Amino acid sequence: MDLREYVAQALERTRQRTLDMVQDLRQEDLAWRPGPEANPVGFLLFHVFRSEDRYFHVWLSPAGEVWSREGWDRRWPMPQPPPDAPDQWTTGFSWTPQHVGAWAPPPREELLDYGQRVRKSALLVLGRLDLGLLPVPVRPDQPLRTRAYFLYQASHHEAQHQGQIDYISGLRKAGAAPSRGGRSSASRARKRA
Repeated sequence: MDLREYVAQALERTRQRTLDMVQDLRQEDLAWRPGPEANPVGFLLFHVFRSEDRYFHVWLSPAGEVWSREGWDRRWPMPQPPPDAPDQWTTGFSWTPQHVGAWAPPPREELLDYGQRVRKSALLVLGRLDLGLLPVPVRPDQPLRTRAYFLYQASHHEAQHQGQIDYISGLRKAGAAPSRGGRSSASRARKRA
């Protein structure tokens, strides 16, 4: 097994775990925030998929992002970026809680479809990756940002956000979210006792 096969397996196992965590979530679950500073699960999924798109299609290959190649950038409204927004703004990077709150997650199936299309294209890029170029910086002005760095980021970024997705989903499922009546199921249970 070479490095490309190892990374492909790691990416696929990580993605399956993410999909298992969100398979039963409804649209309102994707948009729910446990607090005004927290990210909802829908945003975290969007950020994971967008970042992978960028890692593989900007930094590891000149293929161009699936985001713009397939028109996803025109499908989903984005919050207004600040004048000094970084070039990775459309990945959710550097969004404030107000930006996140102003953004509505796309329909679950569309979001997952985008993630699947990014992954399919990313695996093609990975399969063609010249391992001899891993220590080479992607940009001369950032010598530590080598292809190896971005390959590492691509293989670990989603796993880092899985803990957040799992935690927020768990809070939602445990009844931490107010019900239609305004009280959580936990507070209703205490009142009955």
